[in-house]
Amino acid sequence: MSSPALQEMEISIAADDFSALEHRVLRTVELLKSEREARSAAEQRVREAEQRIEETDKRVETLEASVQSLEESGLNAEQRIITLEDQLANSEKTVAQLNDENASAHSQIDTLSNERDTIRGRVEKLLKHLDEITA
Repeated sequence: MSSPALQEMEISIAADDFSALEHRVLRTVELLKSEREARSAAEQRVREAEQRIEETDKRVETLEASVQSLEESGLNAEQRIITLEDQLANSEKTVAQLNDENASAHSQIDTLSNERDTIRGRVEKLLKHLDEITA
């Protein structure tokens, strides 16, 4: 082959390599964007779960204050026993519900933390891969 034909073929190969590299970089950027969005969504779910836990804790405190208030009130013994039994039954139901919600919230937090760690690992892997590509 002549020298100009050889140079033209080398330029064509280099352009193909550059195009493939550019495509990989664009895919990596899109992956990073989607991973960041997923991480942001997971962090939002964690914040919401933590807020629900705080609300649950406040409800438990309110119920405890209500029980204490009833104990300190001047109701006669029969009324107080009936009221306390009803309140206790309601409190036990509420505590059971709150415990379920609390367990669910902790489970969600654990799941979200695992998702966040997975996403973090994937992002770090992508960044490392991007560094290797650009190097």
